[in-house]
Amino acid sequence: MWAPFVLLLLAAAPAERVPVLLDTDIGTDIDDAWALAYTLTREDFDLLGVTVTDGDTAARARVASKLLHVVGRSDVPVAVGRATPVPPERVDFQLQWAEDFTAARPVPGSAAELIVAKARAHPGRLVLMAVGPLQNVADALRLEPRLPRLVKRLVLMSGCVYDSKWGLVAEWNVKQAVADAQLVYGAGFPLTIVPLDSTSKVSLEPAERERLARHRGPLTTALEALYRLWLGKPDQKMILHDQLAIAEAAEPGAFFDRLPTVPLVVDAEGFTRIDAERGKPVQVALEPRRDAFMEHYLGRLIGFPRLRQP
Repeated sequence: MWAPFVLLLLAAAPAERVPVLLDTDIGTDIDDAWALAYTLTREDFDLLGVTVTDGDTAARARVASKLLHVVGRSDVPVAVGRATPVPPERVDFQLQWAEDFTAARPVPGSAAELIVAKARAHPGRLVLMAVGPLQNVADALRLEPRLPRLVKRLVLMSGCVYDSKWGLVAEWNVKQAVADAQLVYGAGFPLTIVPLDSTSKVSLEPAERERLARHRGPLTTALEALYRLWLGKPDQKMILHDQLAIAEAAEPGAFFDRLPTVPLVVDAEGFTRIDAERGKPVQVALEPRRDAFMEHYLGRLIGFPRLRQP
């Protein structure tokens, strides 16, 4: 006679949240901040940390820390990755948004150390999402060679396999740290990439941006401020590279029509090449369902204050 009661309890129990960690080069292109925001709206994620990669990583970490702080998530640890040279001609205006921010600070220790610690603490369960150049993931792999077996899945915004709106190119996150990308791609991770083939097809339209700007929540207000700092010209549009990778990590296959597994290798110029002899198997997310994803994505950003918080 207890069976219906037990079934009712099981149905009412919340689903276990997925432990995730986001590795990002937030502060240059705008999609990183908007991808972190999307990650925060996922009530099915247990965000264990944000690690910051490439260039002035300390300044980038302040942006991540401030964005977390303004939405009440300073509990999420931010770790600084290894700094790399910044071209003198490059100016990342988003970094100014947090240049004087001191209310929350990164944790001691490196980004690679945080990745390894979380993977060891959640063996076989952690989903690692990396949407920037792969210095931190490579450094974590050097620190813990078992990392490909410790994580459940590694999802990258990375590569260009067949074509993109710019043709077949060496994608930024790969060519910015070729040796690190070669190490990661060749390590045998359970690896999915969301490449330029897909992401270059999805951009934020003016009406969609206006829809978010009209919503005066802490998250959307911060995103609009960062967007304005990023704009180089009035008609410039954000391409949703990193957000699509987060979506694939959250809901595998939900927003893509094809996910073939192909043998990939990174060559010396940073191209992701199909190579049946040397390549490791990589799942490639292709043919994005643009309209379905955008409705889902915008709805989550707008609804964030009303979603259940951890």
